[in-house]
Order: sequence, then C-alpha cells, then structure tokens
Amino acid sequence: MLRRFVCIIIILSVFTGTSESAMLRRGKLSPGGGSSNGYDSQGAMPRRILPKHGDIGVIVEAPDYMHQSAAEAMIIRELVNHGYRVVDEQKMKRMKMAAAKAQAARYAFEGNIAALLKVNGHYSAAATIVARVRASYPVRNPMGSLTATATVTLLAVTSRATKLGGDVAQGKSIGYTAEEAMQNAINNAVEQALSQIF
Repeated sequence: MLRRFVCIIIILSVFTGTSESAMLRRGKLSPGGGSSNGYDSQGAMPRRILPKHGDIGVIVEAPDYMHQSAAEAMIIRELVNHGYRVVDEQKMKRMKMAAAKAQAARYAFEGNIAALLKVNGHYSAAATIVARVRASYPVRNPMGSLTATATVTLLAVTSRATKLGGDVAQGKSIGYTAEEAMQNAINNAVEQALSQIF
C-alpha cells in the first residue's frame, strides 16, 4: 500500500512539472509563476507609470504664453511633489527650441515619437512630457464670478520609447478674475492629465 501511494505522488509530480514546463515554453507562464503575456495574476494589465530615474523634460503647446506658462508651472510643481527630477532651466530652454524646430510635440501627438526620442537622447532626458493646452474664455456665471474650462492632452515618452498617457483631461473652475478662473481650470486639467502617468 505504501509503495502504491509513493508511485501516485511521483506520477502527479511529473505531470505537474511537465504542464508548467509546457506553459513556460508556450509563453503562458513566467518563471515567477505569473503570466508572461503582460497581465498580472488577477488578469489585469499592470499600470505603466513614469520612471523615476533620470531627469524629465517638459514641453507645453498652448495658444498664448499665459496658458503655456500656467500649465508648465503646474506640471513641474506636480513632478517635484511626486519625487521626480526635472531637467534644469537652461537645458529645458534648449530642449524646447530643438523640439519646436523638429515639431516633435506635434508629431508625437500624431503617433510618431521619433523626433521626441531624438531630443530625449540629445539632452540625456529619461523622459519628456508634452502637453497641449486649450482653454475657453471665462464667462460670467449666475453667482457673479467667472467660470473657465480648459482641456489638456498630455503624453510622456521615455528614452526607451514607451508612451504614457495621451487621453484628454478637462478642468473647470471659477474665479473672481478671468486670469484666476483660467489658472484654476488649467491646474485642474493638468492634475487630471498627470494622474494617467503617476
């Protein structure tokens, strides 16, 4: 009886090992026991976030300087608050000029990241965030203050050619002046857009 029991255990062990080996060969199982098809053990796709090694560049497209500077300041502030390092000011200026000359941001939003990767490599950036800001002029609301709406499309491209984000985020806010309402709306939209990559 003991010999029969031992034989059963050996047969089951061989069968289990063969099944796992076959799954490893077919790419269905990773050596750590999880799936190797990009999904975790619960069947959910792992969330890709902006890497924290190296410096991050920031390039903002906007119809006017006020919108551009407001969005850029908010992005940089949020990056720093989340523990990221930002490319220094002088290098950032050169990155912006190079990106503008190559129309890197426009091409990136169209799906071609080659130009932005070249800028990343030239200035040794771990990633570059490009953002497109659009805002409506504030209107007077029934409470007597002003309401502004802003949209931000934000995309991050890492030095390893990984794209993060890309969805449109909308922010809406009020203020007692047009500038205040616009600033708050842009900040809200940027915060939502950044939540895609943090």
